[in-house]
Amino acid sequence: MVDTDGLQFLSDEALDRIEATAFRLLDEVGIALDHPGAQERLLDLGCTLRGVRTLIPRDAVNWALENVTAHKTLYSVDGSQAFDLGERKPCFHNGGGPPFVYDLDRGERRPATLADVADMSRLLDALDQVDVVIPLFGPQDVPSELLTVASTDVTLRNTRKPVSSAAIDKPEQVDYVVEMAAACCGGMGAYRERPTMMISVSPVSPLTFGADITAAIMAIAESGSPFYPLPAPSLGATTCITMAGALAQQHAEVLASLLIAAAAAPGVLVGYSSRINPLDLRTAVSSWGGPEVGMSGACAAQLAHRLGLPCDSYGLSTSSSLIDAQFAYERLTNAIVPLLAGVDILSGVGTTDSGMAGGFEIAVIDNEIISLAEHVANGCTVNDDTLAFEVLRDVITGDGVFLSEEHTVKHMRGGAVWMPDVSVRSSDGEADGGLVDRARRRAAEILKQHEVEPLPGEVVEELDATMERARRELVGD
Repeated sequence: MVDTDGLQFLSDEALDRIEATAFRLLDEVGIALDHPGAQERLLDLGCTLRGVRTLIPRDAVNWALENVTAHKTLYSVDGSQAFDLGERKPCFHNGGGPPFVYDLDRGERRPATLADVADMSRLLDALDQVDVVIPLFGPQDVPSELLTVASTDVTLRNTRKPVSSAAIDKPEQVDYVVEMAAACCGGMGAYRERPTMMISVSPVSPLTFGADITAAIMAIAESGSPFYPLPAPSLGATTCITMAGALAQQHAEVLASLLIAAAAAPGVLVGYSSRINPLDLRTAVSSWGGPEVGMSGACAAQLAHRLGLPCDSYGLSTSSSLIDAQFAYERLTNAIVPLLAGVDILSGVGTTDSGMAGGFEIAVIDNEIISLAEHVANGCTVNDDTLAFEVLRDVITGDGVFLSEEHTVKHMRGGAVWMPDVSVRSSDGEADGGLVDRARRRAAEILKQHEVEPLPGEVVEELDATMERARRELVGD
């Protein structure tokens, strides 16, 4: 990767001031905590009550940071080690939760189904630039009480890459998704030793931890799963309009989440997430295509790394409902800025329209955008081989043609020049319908050809049994 020291948005002094403001927010303003059990544990750690707010002193935060473990190793569905964060290129995962999908055959926007979650998981399993798979859609053909569990179930059945569950907002969901992940990797003992599923929970901005959200954080920590707090403050709505203040608030929300998790299960595996988004003040709607998404993600990476934690930021994002020029420039800007700043995980593959819809062709296009962005981030390697003095000397004094040189062939194969997959570099691209049509055809081709290795029969039976229990206990049928 390129040396990013000159690409950081925040100086050490700025980082110090943001951290100090976050600590003041926790100590002087506190959090709205609606969970007696969690509140009791925090009081035991030196927190105090002021009316309905729980004030968190610096010592309690320091205790939390000493009692969490940075999530570094990602495991595939079967429990085999996939890769370590920070020791390879940044990893990428898809967005999650859109209720709508662009139909691959007709191109029309329609409600997403559980079958779409399955197909998208299989497509993401095949795309070489996608490293972690989460349920991309919020399927509209299952009861709302079952949505998180059902979508996680079909994802586990349709990828062998590392997974994250659908976002959790109720504690009772944790047991089912962890039980499913454990079934795939050899049982609960194996899962606790090599946890295969990251789980996220979103506290409500500003600094609000309701009963269900708090209980879910505690349940995740107690399960042994890696926990990623997922605050999503909106500039000018649920946080102040300035990015510095929003970063301080988000930092406080992450720290409070880590404290609750550590109080429930000291040593819990954790990461740091950033989902700051700008508000369009003309419509009062969050605009996930604004450059503030990528800029705040870059800043959050610096704050996370100060704590020794990996950072998962949103980046492949746009407000456009079309695959058009706006889609392209917003998406690339919001991806490449945090990428150059050293973010560990970048999210958003496959989603569009401020996270309200997703598409199979979008995932294919994102795979290409990631490849392009990574090529830029890899920078210019300077050594004897790349300086190539002998090659330059011999060819310049010879026939002057470098194309047939062994050095040229070797470095072309090694990626010296970026080569696209679905993009074209001539007017011939107009004859086949353009990029979107090519991406649709590529997605359809992958879905027709790519097969995910089936889970063992006994694992499928365990997943079926867990789903049946979830239907009975959550829905009542």
